[in-house]
Amino acid sequence: MTGAGSSAEEALRICALLPEAETALSTLQCAAAAGRGFASEICAVHVGFDARRAVADAEEVEVQQLRDLYEGPPEARAARVKAVVDSFSASTPAAPAIRWHDDPGDVAAMVALETYGADLIVISRPIHLDAADAFHSALFGAHRLVLVAPRDVSAAEATTGRHIAIGWKPGGSVEATIEAALPWLKRAGKITALWARKAGVAPYDSSARAFFERLGLDVEIAPLPRSDGSVGHDLLVEAAVRGADSLLIGASTHGGWWEAIFGGVTRDILAEAQIPVFLMRAP
Repeated sequence: MTGAGSSAEEALRICALLPEAETALSTLQCAAAAGRGFASEICAVHVGFDARRAVADAEEVEVQQLRDLYEGPPEARAARVKAVVDSFSASTPAAPAIRWHDDPGDVAAMVALETYGADLIVISRPIHLDAADAFHSALFGAHRLVLVAPRDVSAAEATTGRHIAIGWKPGGSVEATIEAALPWLKRAGKITALWARKAGVAPYDSSARAFFERLGLDVEIAPLPRSDGSVGHDLLVEAAVRGADSLLIGASTHGGWWEAIFGGVTRDILAEAQIPVFLMRAP
C-alpha cells in the first residue's frame, strides 16, 4: 500500500451518472469497483432532458420530439436505466449501497445539482444526446474528480485502482486531479507516473519526484516510450504493458468546449481507453 491512513475508514460519496441504459451497467460496475475498501455510498442518478421541466427553445423541443420516436419518452428511458440498476443491485450484494434518483429536466442543471459535494463522479463515454450533454457537464462544469468508465462491461467489472498509471506533466490540471484522487492513490498497491519527453524542455522526472514526495506517495517515475502515435495512445499502451488497471490524467484546458473534449491527449485517451480513466478539469 502507498501512503498512510486506513482507506476502510474513509466515507466517500460516489455519484454514478446514468443518462442512458446502454452504458448504465459498465458505469455501475466501475463505481462499485472504485468504492470497494471505503465506507461509500453510490448515488445512481438518471439525468435526462425533459422539455416539460426545462427551459427550451422551439428547435430543441422539436429535436426531443423526434428523439422520442426512436428512444421513447423520458419516462421510458428512465425506466430502462432503473431496470439496470435494480438488476445490478440484486446480482451484486457485495457492492456499496446504491441509492436511486431520477432527475429529469435540463441536463446541465441536473448534473450540477446531483454532483455537488461528490468525491467522485462516474460516467461512461456517451452514445446518445443526453449522455453527451451529461458527460460534458460532469467533466467541464462540475469541477469534480471524474472516473470515465469503459463501455465494455467486462473491462469495467475488473478491479479499479490497485495499479494506477499517471500521465505526468507539471501543471494545475494533472496536479489537481492527483490531489482529488488521493483516497484512491493512497489505497493503490502501485503507482506509475509516465512522462513524455519534449524537445527543448527539461525532463519532467524531477518535478514529478518533488510533487509526489510532498504528498507522501511512493511512485515509480519513468519516461514514456514513444511511437509514431499520439501521447494519449502511447500512455494507454504503456499502461497496458505495465499492467495498470486505471489511468489518471489532467483534462485538457483548451478554450472551446469542443476542443476540450475532442482535442489532443484527452480525446485520444477517451476514444481508445479500455480501462477506467480518472480526470478532472481544475476550476
